[in-house]
Amino acid sequence: MKMTKVFSAVSVIALVLILLSGCSGSDSTSKKVSQSGMTNQISKDLGITNSQTEAGIGAMMMLSKEKLSPSDYSKLSKGIPGGGDSYINKATSLGVLPGSVGTSADIIKVLGLVGVGPIQAAKFTGEVMKFTGSLGGSTFGLLSKVF
Repeated sequence: MKMTKVFSAVSVIALVLILLSGCSGSDSTSKKVSQSGMTNQISKDLGITNSQTEAGIGAMMMLSKEKLSPSDYSKLSKGIPGGGDSYINKATSLGVLPGSVGTSADIIKVLGLVGVGPIQAAKFTGEVMKFTGSLGGSTFGLLSKVF
């Protein structure tokens, strides 16, 4: 009898440990990052200001909204920390006109208008793609359809 109880207790503990280890990190498809975390990281990596980063991401979201289906854009916007539309609103408040971004080259122009140098501007989309790749989920794949 004692051996059965010990075996049962060990089995329950092992099962709990297995279940808990399966739960930790299982949220990899929806890694939670704040909008400021995304902005701060990209700004730091490129050596530009948060406002410049927000304008660039806003321009990317404007182009994505034009190129993706409404359903795909909605999924993308939800996958971007803080929401894609909040970046569009920020870019608009910084002087980026809706409809003025029709190509990837326009994003570089927008970045130039907000004072980003040509080297950082050329690297911008790649940095955003790298960051969104680390988020998991479908965000990177949806952006890849555009960039």
